[in-house]
Amino acid sequence: MISRFYNGKKLNCAVGMSGPAFFRGIETEAFMEQKLTDAINSFSQKFSRFKKSGKTERVTEPTPDRRLQQQIRESGERFKMSVVQTYKIYRSPYEALGKDSTRAQSIDRDEQLLLKAWELYAGMLDFAKEKSDEQTFVSRVEVKSPLAQKASYTDGGQFIYLMMWLYFEKNCQTYMPFFEEDGESVRLNFCPAEKFEFDNHDREIFELVKTEFYS
Repeated sequence: MISRFYNGKKLNCAVGMSGPAFFRGIETEAFMEQKLTDAINSFSQKFSRFKKSGKTERVTEPTPDRRLQQQIRESGERFKMSVVQTYKIYRSPYEALGKDSTRAQSIDRDEQLLLKAWELYAGMLDFAKEKSDEQTFVSRVEVKSPLAQKASYTDGGQFIYLMMWLYFEKNCQTYMPFFEEDGESVRLNFCPAEKFEFDNHDREIFELVKTEFYS
């Protein structure tokens, strides 16, 4: 092994390597060194440009419109779930709550009261139509029911579920039940289905139940 110098650097080479072979070795080593230097310089330049540009990875924040849409969607899903779960209870109270449930017993009793009131009202009208003439007829049918004393139905928004049970499960669709003020009290009344109008909230519940359970 002998030592030679090229561009001020000491190079080791095997004895006997001289002339063109020696300089080809020198050129190869110099070429590789230059490629490494160029790669380092290129990386340094790119990194410098990246820092100057100020580009950093940012988390995209949802816009107010998207947040509102998400809130509306989640609210709608919660509303749908609540309606479905509540109607399952009114549709089959003992199955949903258990045979020993006092709430199931109460709901079942209320459903039977509403069914009885409907049958009485419809029966009286049918009888009146059969027996009436132009001069003698029934002008008003009034049914007394303890359901009118329950705030959960008159004010609490639960009567729509009782009504849907009567409409869908018992197929009592000729007359629709509702509560109306009678002086300082409230009474249960019925009207022909074609004249009945839901409020917007009850209409939404009715259509949702119709779609989920009876379509």
